[in-house]
Amino acid sequence: MHMKPRGEEYIKVKGGGRIFRRLMGYWLKHWKFAVVVIGCLIAVSVLDVLPALYVRRIVDTAIRANDAQLVLRLAILIVGVTAASGVFSFVQRYLVEIVAQRVIYHIRKDMYESLQSKSFAFFDRTETGQLMSRTTMDVDLIRRFLSFGFRMIAQGAISFAVVLFVCVFVLKAPVLTLLAFSTGPLIVWAMMRYSNRLRKPLYRSRDAFGEMSSVLQESLSGSDVVTAFGQEDQQMLRFGNENERFFDLSILLARIRAMYNPMTSLLSSMSTVAIIIYGGYQVVNGNMEIGVLIAFTMYVSRLTRPLHMLGNMTRIYRDAVAGGQRVFEIMDSKSEVTEKPDARELEEVEGRVTFENVSFGYSKGQLSLKDVSFDVAPGETVILLGATGSGKSTIINLIPRFYDPDSGSVKMDGHDLRDLTIKSVRENIGIVPQETFLFSTSIKENIAYGRPDASMEEIVRCAEIAEADSFIRSLPNGYDTKVGERGATLSGGEKQRVAIARALLIDPRILILDDSTSSVDTETEYEIQKALENLMRDRTTFVITQRLSMMRKGSQIMVLEDGRIAERGTHEELIRKEGVYHRIYEAQSSGDLVEEAVDAEGTG
Repeated sequence: MHMKPRGEEYIKVKGGGRIFRRLMGYWLKHWKFAVVVIGCLIAVSVLDVLPALYVRRIVDTAIRANDAQLVLRLAILIVGVTAASGVFSFVQRYLVEIVAQRVIYHIRKDMYESLQSKSFAFFDRTETGQLMSRTTMDVDLIRRFLSFGFRMIAQGAISFAVVLFVCVFVLKAPVLTLLAFSTGPLIVWAMMRYSNRLRKPLYRSRDAFGEMSSVLQESLSGSDVVTAFGQEDQQMLRFGNENERFFDLSILLARIRAMYNPMTSLLSSMSTVAIIIYGGYQVVNGNMEIGVLIAFTMYVSRLTRPLHMLGNMTRIYRDAVAGGQRVFEIMDSKSEVTEKPDARELEEVEGRVTFENVSFGYSKGQLSLKDVSFDVAPGETVILLGATGSGKSTIINLIPRFYDPDSGSVKMDGHDLRDLTIKSVRENIGIVPQETFLFSTSIKENIAYGRPDASMEEIVRCAEIAEADSFIRSLPNGYDTKVGERGATLSGGEKQRVAIARALLIDPRILILDDSTSSVDTETEYEIQKALENLMRDRTTFVITQRLSMMRKGSQIMVLEDGRIAERGTHEELIRKEGVYHRIYEAQSSGDLVEEAVDAEGTG
């Protein structure tokens, strides 16, 4: 599912002012830098008005008096104040960028920490491409505003105030000042029209970029499936459609933006012509000194610059607010699995797991578990059987509290999981998933992922128990061998043995094996199961499997159908009942005999 559907829901930014204040909250944490930046901006604005005043004095005083020395001194002053302005400008630009980067650092950090705290349900409904788009493109839009847009707005406002004061009270040219703003209303109207036309395609382009990123991410992650089914053309078509949608919106945005600057330039030139005509007439009639007119024309661009920049600043502001909305939407989304303020640590775990009238559905109206109750004593091994969608995986997802039940309760040692800290629950559970995920680091680091401080001896011991030590040592760099992205350089069986070693290292009281021997041959499976017998002896273990050898080892077997427990008992009890389990066992028995015969022939 998307974070937001396509269409009008994306067009309006809700609470733009609130989002802006929140972004400024990050910025103001560095208020000491802000004070220095504002001081530098004031210094730059004051220094920048001096050259025009010096030019006025050169024209009206030095040249009329034929004072070459005064001309030289004023020229040197112009160079000096320009250089000083450059120094202050460098300092404020540098400090603004430091603040912007620090703000973005904290936003990225907060967003990543937020993602780490999200429940499985959040990632079930959110596309990876959309998350990547928000953590990269949208965050960069915020950075652009903080580093460039905010600086230009502050500098424009301060510079405008200083120049306006000089024009009215120093040059004493109020009429010229009014003429400079004569086309202001039209420029503001053009800016508002530009901003309104820009809004819809701007937000749609963000969505299009996220969709394009999602298609790309899926294509890269599932490249083996794409190739295996010969769907390269189909994927290229999907990506091409999203790429074309983003392209069309980008061209539309470029066309709207391209129309704005010529329009404002034309309006600005009209006010400049009015100033030259009126000012020239006043100079000719002796009502104004020519130096005043020259100085004023040098200030015109600074007086009208804020109006010219309104369009770009509005766009950058809207970009930042839209990006902030998408970023904060992720950060503010409530996790379905939350920890109570008074949640307590679970200590001295025995390993009892109890389900009391548990019902749960991944989506409303579709229950995966329906009023399920059972109690598993410490040290028991529970085999979960059933067809796809029967509820097996849902049970093992509720035990580590990846999800919370819709009704009923899941308990560990008699304590409702919702009353315990999430960390204390999960640090006592070891999981070997069906689809093994390894990080693109060394094998040693993958095994020690749950316990980064583990010694090399502990890592090797767990690898030996998981029957992984021998193949690891045969690799070019042994335990320091990089496994590639998602463990691509290892076979399925090797990855699962590394995952088993990873689970063993945390020494859990509860062990979950989700068909963890499905990718190994019979001989390797036998070695792993032999090693796991000692591990499982004093631990509560839940096993999803179709292997006969594992079925027989269960102290109890639960057969699920349509979200309910259809049968429950030991292997012998369920065989005697000749019910669902008996049929599953008979079907699997014939299949395993064939597989064992093939393996025996292959090894002979």
